[in-house]
Amino acid sequence: MKKICIYIFFTTWALNGLAQNNGSSKVWQIDSLVIHKNWRTRDKIILRELEFNVGETINQDCLQQSINQVWNIGNFAQVNYSIDSISPTGHILNLTARDAFNFVPYITVSGNNDDKNMALGFSDNNFLGRNIDLSLSGNIGTYSNSYKLSFGLPRQLLYKNMTLSVQLSAGSSNNFRYKNNKKVSVVAYHSKQFSGNIGNPWHSDYNYSFSPNLSWNLFQHKTDTSLVNTDVHFAEDYKVNYLALSIGESFGLINRIRHQHNGYSISGAYGIGIGLDNNSPIYHALSFGASYYKTFNPIVELSASFSTGYITSTIPSLIHYMNSGDVKGIINGQESGQANYNGKLNAGFTYLNYNWFAMEQSVYTHLGMANDRYFDIYKHKPRISIGTRFRFWTPMIPWLAASIHFTYVKGNNNWFHLDI
Repeated sequence: MKKICIYIFFTTWALNGLAQNNGSSKVWQIDSLVIHKNWRTRDKIILRELEFNVGETINQDCLQQSINQVWNIGNFAQVNYSIDSISPTGHILNLTARDAFNFVPYITVSGNNDDKNMALGFSDNNFLGRNIDLSLSGNIGTYSNSYKLSFGLPRQLLYKNMTLSVQLSAGSSNNFRYKNNKKVSVVAYHSKQFSGNIGNPWHSDYNYSFSPNLSWNLFQHKTDTSLVNTDVHFAEDYKVNYLALSIGESFGLINRIRHQHNGYSISGAYGIGIGLDNNSPIYHALSFGASYYKTFNPIVELSASFSTGYITSTIPSLIHYMNSGDVKGIINGQESGQANYNGKLNAGFTYLNYNWFAMEQSVYTHLGMANDRYFDIYKHKPRISIGTRFRFWTPMIPWLAASIHFTYVKGNNNWFHLDI
């Protein structure tokens, strides 16, 4: 028995010694905190992201989680820290969070042979230094013209990590349906909408407790054949008015450092469209999505994502028209229907990343399909694109960027896409 006790004692002592030498188990008593920043973000926004208060003892895991959450705010070009001793047991934490310049007027030009767009407006992702989103924009394009005003309050300013956003928008769109790569019909319509979202209500931490997102959208669609000049058959005239409500939930957390990401997210949502007149029949909608990011080092990042959805409505302006956001290089509406899916694989490479200049490349493949019957989308060969993107930008001024895509889709000629 004595030998057993001695063995247990030395085993415990050795394990404790290893734990103390492990960086994740090192602890500090934080007696003082100094935040070093340049011009915008208020201290309380940063303090809300820390997992500890001054006077508490923390370990490396707690500190790293706090730094990750400060990065996740999304408005900083640089975040780091240092710890200095001020007594045998006390320490001062120096936290540096350098703001990126996010308040900008902007002009964005993007396009390829089939889809050209120009957007004008201004945005501020850190309005009043309180991480409030504010934007006003207008878009002129081949398939849509619109303008919108949006406003969002972050969880740092609301109760138990809620977020709140509202948006007003209006515009016009024209969407063609294709069969065997030929246009067979078109819907052209005006739209007005007032929408909003309450994100993660009552969610007090990052432990993924049940905390659904709640959204609403009050909108009107009214057809107008004068919006597009074509010989293709027009959808029948209609005017619909809806209140659309949805509830969604997500699991997982994607952390970010600068432009890179690491982690996973799985989400699902159910929506119902309540018609506000006899011409607007009720509809239901389901969606699912999953994303995974793996950052191996400051140079290499891999990612994969999948999303799918289905809507019971047959109203032409409510079904899904696949576009370059689903499969880069596809012609808008080349695949369309009540059901859709898309998948994406991406390898990102960061060659340079300084506060005032960054150069990146990504190599990607996208695939997707749409149809009016859900399970039929998996019976047909999907649209597939492969391509690469080069991006040149300024992390301290994120909007100062230019991207060029070279993309190949069989049967299309969309090799080139430019974003400024």
